[in-house]
Amino acid sequence: MSKTVGTEEKAAPATPEVMTIKNFRSNGDIENFYRYIHDNGLRREAFMLMEYAISKVAKVRKGKRSKTLQ
Repeated sequence: MSKTVGTEEKAAPATPEVMTIKNFRSNGDIENFYRYIHDNGLRREAFMLMEYAISKVAKVRKGKRSKTLQ
């Protein structure tokens, strides 16, 4: 009934310090995002947003690459 003094607090769940491709999908936030997309029927909209974002990133990368070669 009494709390002991000096005991360690509950340790936080082990989360990786660096996000890698292997552990990206197992991240809790990402899993919740995937579940939200699925539950609300937003696959088409999510795909359109991802295509847009990837095209913007690809243009920036292509622009940087061509500038450094010249």
